[in-house]
Amino acid sequence: MNIKLGILHVCRGLVLAAIFVVTLINSTLVNIEHDESLQQRPLPIIEPAIILKERVTAPDPIPAQAVKTSYDSDKPASSEAIDPAKSSKATSAQNHLHLVNPTASLINYSYSASKVEERHRTDPLSNLEVPEKLSAPASISAMSTATVKLNASTALAVAPPVAEAKVGSLEELSRPVAATCNRNITRSYQLQSVNEEHFIITQLAYADMLLSDEMFVYHFKNQYYIPLEFIVEQLLLPIQLDMESKSAHGWFLSEQRQINISQKLMQYWTNNEDCRNDNTAVFFDDWDIYIDAQVLSQMFGLNISFDSARQKYSIDESDNIPLSQLIARQKRFDKFNAQKANLNSGPFKVITPQYSNLGDLALNMDLGLKSRTFDNHNTVDVNGSAQARIDVLGHSSYVSYSWSDYDRSLMGYVDKKFAEGWVNQYRFGNISSHNLGLVSESSSGLGAWFSAGAEFTNDLRHIVIEGEVEPGWDVELYRNNGLIDVQRVKADGIYRFNQVPYYLGLNQYQLRLYGPNGEIKTESFSKLLDTSVMEQGEIGVSAGIMSREQDDLQQYYTDINWAVLDNLTAGVALIQQQDSDENWQFFPKLSVSVLGGSELIQLNYVHSNRGHAASVEIQGRLEALDWQAQWQNYHQFNSWDNADGRIKQQIDASLSGYVDGKGLNWGVVTSWKDYQNGNEESQVNFNLSGQMSVINWSNDLRWSALSQQQRWTERFAISGRLGKWSLRSYVELDLEPELEFKQWIANMNAAINDVANYQLELRYRPNAKGEFSTRNSLSYLFDYGTLRLALDNESSGDWMAQLRWNSGLLWESDSQRWLVDRMSFINTGSVKIIAFQDDNANGLFDPDELPLAGLQFSGHRNDKDKTDDAGEILITQLQTSRSHKLALQERSLPDPFLVPAASIISVNAHSGYIQPILFPVMFTAEIEGYVIKNDKGNRRTAKGVEVTLQSINGTEQYYTRVEYDGVFILEQIVPDKYELWIDNTLYEVIDLKPGAFIQLDEIVL
Repeated sequence: MNIKLGILHVCRGLVLAAIFVVTLINSTLVNIEHDESLQQRPLPIIEPAIILKERVTAPDPIPAQAVKTSYDSDKPASSEAIDPAKSSKATSAQNHLHLVNPTASLINYSYSASKVEERHRTDPLSNLEVPEKLSAPASISAMSTATVKLNASTALAVAPPVAEAKVGSLEELSRPVAATCNRNITRSYQLQSVNEEHFIITQLAYADMLLSDEMFVYHFKNQYYIPLEFIVEQLLLPIQLDMESKSAHGWFLSEQRQINISQKLMQYWTNNEDCRNDNTAVFFDDWDIYIDAQVLSQMFGLNISFDSARQKYSIDESDNIPLSQLIARQKRFDKFNAQKANLNSGPFKVITPQYSNLGDLALNMDLGLKSRTFDNHNTVDVNGSAQARIDVLGHSSYVSYSWSDYDRSLMGYVDKKFAEGWVNQYRFGNISSHNLGLVSESSSGLGAWFSAGAEFTNDLRHIVIEGEVEPGWDVELYRNNGLIDVQRVKADGIYRFNQVPYYLGLNQYQLRLYGPNGEIKTESFSKLLDTSVMEQGEIGVSAGIMSREQDDLQQYYTDINWAVLDNLTAGVALIQQQDSDENWQFFPKLSVSVLGGSELIQLNYVHSNRGHAASVEIQGRLEALDWQAQWQNYHQFNSWDNADGRIKQQIDASLSGYVDGKGLNWGVVTSWKDYQNGNEESQVNFNLSGQMSVINWSNDLRWSALSQQQRWTERFAISGRLGKWSLRSYVELDLEPELEFKQWIANMNAAINDVANYQLELRYRPNAKGEFSTRNSLSYLFDYGTLRLALDNESSGDWMAQLRWNSGLLWESDSQRWLVDRMSFINTGSVKIIAFQDDNANGLFDPDELPLAGLQFSGHRNDKDKTDDAGEILITQLQTSRSHKLALQERSLPDPFLVPAASIISVNAHSGYIQPILFPVMFTAEIEGYVIKNDKGNRRTAKGVEVTLQSINGTEQYYTRVEYDGVFILEQIVPDKYELWIDNTLYEVIDLKPGAFIQLDEIVL
């Protein structure tokens, strides 16, 4: 015992020392970063102000297809309000404009849950509207001519407006006066491709304006890299990206302050006091390049802060980018989005998800042979599991079966989600019920449920996150980049996280899945809990029946919620439930939710034939704190949540926040229960989490007390990479009433080469028969599956050896063939793109039309694959938790005059059905015309007059201006029926066919 106690003391000392060292190192690192960030913080920039007579503006930008133009701008300033309804679909179907405050015409952007977005190559500031008032008195005496020059070799090159100012030249006006570094610098950088597991989802706010709910930021080695094109578009900056060369070019404040990022070299003018020019890194994917936040602060003179607890980036309002100027420029920016879509990126199309009457079977087979010696007794066991998913009669179905000599299990379900209609989703089979506060938490079992109408939250405290993956995988759940829990998936392939924290505002969740053969997957999604859960008059319904898995007790329920006002929701639930004696109880439940600016309150009352229960739940947020509180009171009340009426009352409270500038998140959760027998139970959890380099760590300290007995427990977990090794480890120990080491587990794996992987797992459980145990696994990765040999050894002398084979299979019903891969098709989706030359522009693949071979698409893992001779390409392994953008690589088109109807498609694929997607490609059309003005018999060319071609059937728009000789040309036009508008007057309706060239008669204005 003395030896064991000594070992325990040594272990305690080592663990506490490790925790102290890790915390100290992290604190030191973040202090260094904090000190450096102090040097980056820009001082206020004081610039001479100007007062314009009306405004200074350049002409509207012109697509590259349009002719080169030079003209005088004499169009008066427009006082028309911003109209989001007039914006083009070219900005992307999922990037909408909303007016947050109609009086102030503030703008709020929402961004797709997918980080991939339509590529925009543009100069959005080429036509900026300068507000009439800035700060100090000055004046402009005249407005000079502005010139636009374009050609096909450059995306857009627009000369900025020039104004004569009494206080000095434009260059002098744009020069910062405050103390800044204020010079041109050069920085070298390393260009690297991204690793999906390092992305986090954040919000983006500028001043008091929320620009985006979902900005994908790359987090690597304690540095945050922000998507450049995304920031450029949100802040309307004059920068344009070329994703093919992974470069960016533009300017800021004036054309003399050029920005050039290319060939692993950055050149830009610093606009804050930070003059550092050390080496940096730039990351890229198919859609954007990711720049260090510190570099962006230098480049644009911005003060950028990150709230790690809420995963929110905030940019302080800058004199360089006034909020009023953002609003004033928005209208022209919307118009410019329409132009750039036709310039390079092409239209954008969202593909509606479909279910099949008989889909494409996805299978995952895991077969094993196990030999084990336990207490000198040898056994040999053949075991395995099979998972299948397929669409049947317009529904998605899933089934899992596992077997061994000791156990067999079968589970499955059928469900369907609806994009339109009153019903949102339903499921039957193995289900998880809805949360019903005071009566029952979400439970697993057999049954059915559905939800319809407006979406609402049954329980404001927490949610359930569940899904399917292959057996033996480890699943880590993160909220706002803080580790919440870890699970190892059992033979049924199901993971389920209960009571996941759910706070007011945007909650960003990420699942990191680690396979036994070194596989790594990530899935990210977000859930918003705000003050606009339901709009006035909306009704939401959920209902279900189930038999609980743990004890076969049954339950029926219906829950109806009605939004009386935008901030007041009332709910009624009717619940029939069996108690532990299998007697039926009826529970009518009333709930009221009151939504305020930064607080949310929910009141619940439940009545039974013997008693009642009531609860108050409230949560809110302060500047750096999220908080929740709940009080529950039971009076002779027995339910699944309060079995046998043991609890008299319960109080729960939680606080969470972050340490500014140090990348640390913290949380405190407390619970107090008063039992009917007079006992009390208290519990307090302290959590601290963060990231040190590429290692995520979490420390949980828990105190609990029951019947005068107190207990302290500790759990420390890390997850990340050390060089080539992927590392996950956690340690648990009791601190009081006596020090006791509970367990320590460490899992490490690394790739030996491209086809082999080694994994080592170490376990120490002092209360087990074999205190120490190890698992050595060697995996060989074939194209058609994975072979794994695992050997477990325990200090007691027992051992176990396993030989396992795993394969993923997909039956492609159209081609009548099996696809076999080492990657599973169970939890990923597939689509088949069919490319063809649409000669009649009807969007259908007619028998006399030709397939297009050799086309390539980016946005998936095998972007080198091409369409075959039938024009088909099968794209697999698409995430199902978010939409995917697939973009045509336009250089793969066989003819420069061919254009797709939509060069970017957004798909929401699901497993069990390979959704076919028609991809029509057409020869473009061209229009040429001659425009003159007849002013009292004086005929002259209508140079500078705007010409617009507006699609009647869609939202495509083409712009140009009349040249000095009266000629205008619109080319590379997607065939469709169009209205031709000249100088805001409808002139003609034109039906353009593929390859058509139309010479219009002379047009007289």
